[in-house]
Amino acid sequence: MVSQNDDPFPRVDTTETPQIDSLSSSSELEPERDQELKPRSRAKAKQSRKAAQRLQSNSSPSSCSLRPAKDILNRIRHDAFFNDADYLIGYLDRHAGVMEIAVQSWGAAEVEEEEFIPQHRILYFKRVSDGRIVWDRQQRKDEIFGSGRQ
Repeated sequence: MVSQNDDPFPRVDTTETPQIDSLSSSSELEPERDQELKPRSRAKAKQSRKAAQRLQSNSSPSSCSLRPAKDILNRIRHDAFFNDADYLIGYLDRHAGVMEIAVQSWGAAEVEEEEFIPQHRILYFKRVSDGRIVWDRQQRKDEIFGSGRQ
């Protein structure tokens, strides 16, 4: 005959919840949990520092990127505040050097391949009434949108 103590499969009462020593289990888990969380929290901290640096650098006008010539051209042409007859475009001609053309005549008519001037050759926009350059690629100056260095 087999006694209850020798039973390889003792009966367990499922109605009672087992008593777990909460202090011992939490102290055993804390170092593991801390070790698991530290790299994640460091990574998140690094991400938030980078995001803050980006926001700080984007908020200062000196470090903002310069708006492209296409945006300046479209604003002068389509914004009622600007009179497109009052502006010139300074561009780099492959053969003649720096040339100027009125904004109104830039791309107005169909041009042949030899006369086509790509927008990446635009160097500056000048207001004719006072002779002031309002956008300059080399100096990173933009008085139309306020981008670039001021």
